[in-house]
Amino acid sequence: MTEILDTVADLTYLRDKRELEAMFAELIYELVGASRLVLWRIAWGGESRVMQRHLVLPEGAEPGEDRAVLPGLKHGACLEGEVNGGFRYDFAIHDGNRPAGMIELLRPERLTRAETLTVSRLIRVYNNHAGLLDYGSRDELTGLLNRRGFNSYFHQAVQEKQAVIAVADIDFFKRINDEFGHLYGDEVLILMGRLMEGCLGEMGSVFRFGGEEFLVILHNTPLGMAAIRLEAFRNAVQSAVFPQVGRVTISVGFSTLKGDDTGASAFGRADEALYVAKQHGRNQVRCHEWLVRDGILREKKKAGGQIELF
Repeated sequence: MTEILDTVADLTYLRDKRELEAMFAELIYELVGASRLVLWRIAWGGESRVMQRHLVLPEGAEPGEDRAVLPGLKHGACLEGEVNGGFRYDFAIHDGNRPAGMIELLRPERLTRAETLTVSRLIRVYNNHAGLLDYGSRDELTGLLNRRGFNSYFHQAVQEKQAVIAVADIDFFKRINDEFGHLYGDEVLILMGRLMEGCLGEMGSVFRFGGEEFLVILHNTPLGMAAIRLEAFRNAVQSAVFPQVGRVTISVGFSTLKGDDTGASAFGRADEALYVAKQHGRNQVRCHEWLVRDGILREKKKAGGQIELF
C-alpha cells in the first residue's frame, strides 16, 4: 500500500500529460500483474469513432485485435470477459465528461473485487489530475483549450500518419465589437466555440488562440476528409443566427501535419492558407497543399534549426 501511495504522489507531481499517462499505465500494469495492458483512445476514423492503440505494455508485446468503441463507456465502468484461457478487463477513462478511451487488462486469473475497486479508484485519481492539468490550459471565456494546452496535443498529433491543423478566424469581428459592443462580441466567441466543438470535437481538439482566432487539430484525417468537415463547419456558422448580431461568417485555412513539424511551422502553413481565404472574399475554406499545387502559394524550405513558438 505504501508503494502505491508513493507512486500516486509521484503521479500528481507530473505536469506533462504524456508522462502522466505512461507512468499511470505502468502503475496499473505492475499492480495487478497483468500479462498485457493496452491503453486505447477514441479517435475519428472515416465516418465513425474508432478505438486506437495508444500504449502497449510490456513493450514489444503483441498488441491484440482491433476493438470497436464500447457503447457503455461510463464513469467507473468495468467490463469483464474470458479470452484465450484468461480474463480481459476494460476500464473506461474520461476526458472531462466525455469518454476518452479505456484501459484493457489481460490476466491469467480473475481480478478480485478488491483489485477491481483499486484499479477503478486509481483511474478516478488519474482522470481528476488530468482534468486539473487541463484547467490551467483552458480559455476562461469559451472553455476551449488555449495556447498552453496546444503543445501536448500537438506533439501527440504530429506522430500520427494523417493529422490536419486548421486555423479559423471570424470575419469582420472588430466590426461586431464596434457595432454591438464587447458583451455581444464575447457571446459570439462562446457560441462559435460551441459550434466548433459540435462540428469538429469528435474528430480532434479545438483551441482558442486569442481574439477571434481558433485552431483545430483533426486526428487521423486525410486532407480530403478534412476539407469536407471544415466546409460543413463553415456552412453551419453561416447558417447560424447569433443573438443581436445575426449572421456571422468564418474563414479557415488548413494543412496536413508533417513528422518534423514544430507548432510554429504547422501553424504558419495553415495561417498562410487562411490569409488567402481572407484575401479572396472571406467565408471560405482553403488548403495550403492545394494552394501550393495550384501555384497560389509557394512551399517554404526549412532553414537550420527549429524554433518552437507555442
